Amino acid sequence: MTRRILLQRLLLILGIDLAGLMRSRSAHAVNAASLPDPAVFDPPLKTETLSRAEMGDLIAFAEVLVEGRRLTLAERKYLVEHIEERTKRTTGYLALYQLTVSTLRRLVGRRFGSLEISKRIDLVARHRLGTAQVWPGEDLGPFPEGMRAIRTRAVPDLIGGYYGSPAGWAVVGYTTFPGRCEDLTRYVRAES
Repeated sequence: MTRRILLQRLLLILGIDLAGLMRSRSAHAVNAASLPDPAVFDPPLKTETLSRAEMGDLIAFAEVLVEGRRLTLAERKYLVEHIEERTKRTTGYLALYQLTVSTLRRLVGRRFGSLEISKRIDLVARHRLGTAQVWPGEDLGPFPEGMRAIRTRAVPDLIGGYYGSPAGWAVVGYTTFPGRCEDLTRYVRAES
């Protein structure tokens, strides 16, 4: 495989039309056809926030991704805060989360959160939803746009949101979230 073919495949994975890009460069104009279709990632927004059912399904999906078990209320709270922050402050995340939930519901035929944790784990494993990598030419199943968005955007975001929280830091052995004082006396006495 030559570097040229490798580069072309990489650009194809990223959704960039190399021929369109070259045309726009030579014409000194931006060719809208060379950009990924925004409707795939940003369908019309149904609401300004996620519904309780959508949030529940998203949290149920995140539980499988980050721990493979039901999370405690405190752990779930950190994920809810992350999701709410993303939807309020970053354009496109509300649509991404809604696409994630609707794709999961279409795969299951009902609410994703209504499944037992073992069935959720099986579904995520069967459809390779726990990985962010999509191979060139990989069959993404019956809902390729949604599956690609879930794997490349939603999965890394949800995992990052959890492991960036105090709950995620506790998994790696920290008893106190970085930047917070664990024991004030530790800082005012001499080390032994």
